[in-house]
Amino acid sequence: MFKKQYFHIIGRTTLHHFLVVVLLIAALALPHSVQAASDVYLQYRQWQPYDWPEEMASAKEVTRSQRGLGWHHQSAAGEFGIDYDYQPLRIRTGAPAHNGHLHRLTFGGQWQHHLYLVEARAGFAGTSNMFKHQAFHGDVVNGRVAMFRAVSEGSPLSLGIGGDHRFGSFRWLPRVRWEYASDSGHWLMDLPVMLRWQSPGSLWELRLERKGDRWATLDEAREVEGALYLREWRAELTYRVRPAEGLWPSVVLGVGASVDTRVRYRDLATGTRDQRLGDALLGSLRLGW
Repeated sequence: MFKKQYFHIIGRTTLHHFLVVVLLIAALALPHSVQAASDVYLQYRQWQPYDWPEEMASAKEVTRSQRGLGWHHQSAAGEFGIDYDYQPLRIRTGAPAHNGHLHRLTFGGQWQHHLYLVEARAGFAGTSNMFKHQAFHGDVVNGRVAMFRAVSEGSPLSLGIGGDHRFGSFRWLPRVRWEYASDSGHWLMDLPVMLRWQSPGSLWELRLERKGDRWATLDEAREVEGALYLREWRAELTYRVRPAEGLWPSVVLGVGASVDTRVRYRDLATGTRDQRLGDALLGSLRLGW
């Protein structure tokens, strides 16, 4: 018991120090004019329920939604942002070793320097009982990183490597990035994880993206430490209904679908489960200032 409490104290101290270091680095790295600028957003996304794939008398549909908010700044040098989202993923079948309330807070962005582009994000992701009781373990610290080098000065093609949880456990994959702007809009291809098109004026946007991340988990008794991995292919079309004007926010509506959604987690009765939830339609609303 003493050993467990000791590690919880160490975990809280490490977490608090890490948060302070990230905030200090961000504040010192940004020039004064960048610190004074801000772009705030609120977002809500709702999926239609997933049918549990196994024919079980006790099986119930899986419901999923997402609330998010954040602050972003973009300049010629790059972008920096702070993002938080809360995603209830309610699995009511079996004995999951988690409560389904997934919280995630991340810091980071992307920066361009001559031929090099770096994307990096770090933060904390875990279930609500972990933050409520400050009972952290190592999987709560999370992140992703990618680095690209343009083939030549002014070339739209870049080659690189990236590491993240998009395909399950953390892995490194080669990346190919191609960016092009014309009268038809702005195109960005980042294989094998994303394809994006924005219309002139960014009125419309179409994204096909590989999404995936890891959340640290605790069971109800806070005795079983584990992790939940959620990944999917997501396609979404958004339309900016109105731009931001004064105190009135911009309004962006979206429709889309999640395809081949999978979740991996610990079940107290059956052990590790890697389950395909299937496909679902989704709708989204985003407000920005």
